[in-house]
Amino acid sequence: MPIRWDSRLSVGNIYIDIEHKLIISLINALEAALRHPDEKDSLKFFIDQLHESAKDHFVNEEKLQRRFMFPFYEENKDGHQRLMAELDVIKNIIYRFVENADTTTEEAKETSVKVNGLMRNWFVDHIVKSDMKMKGFMDNAA
Repeated sequence: MPIRWDSRLSVGNIYIDIEHKLIISLINALEAALRHPDEKDSLKFFIDQLHESAKDHFVNEEKLQRRFMFPFYEENKDGHQRLMAELDVIKNIIYRFVENADTTTEEAKETSVKVNGLMRNWFVDHIVKSDMKMKGFMDNAA
C-alpha cells in the first residue's frame, strides 16, 4: 500500500515538504516496481533515484538547520547518516536481486516485503520523530 502524504507529515517548510513528497513518490514507485520483479531496469532506476534524492535532501535540510541554528541539528544529522546506511543496505539488496537471473517468485516476494517494511519505517518514522521538531522553526526559508 502506498504511503500517502497528508498535512500531518508537513514540517511547515515548503521546500522540505516538496523534497519529502518526492522521496515518498520514489518509495511508492519502488514498491510498485517490486511487485513486478521482471522489471529489473525499473528497480535499479527507482532505487538509484531514491538514493540520490535522499542524499540531496539531507544535505539541503542540514544546510537550512545550520543556517537557523536548529537546536536538534546534530541529532537530525546522526539520523540522516543512519538512514543513508540503511538505504545503502536496501540498495544492495535490490542490486543483488536484480543481478540474480535465477530469482524465484518466493524470493521476489520476500525481497519486496523486506524492502517495503524498511523503507516505510525508515522515512515516515524519521519525518514524524525527527523532522517534526523543525515545525514552526524555519517556516518557508530556502
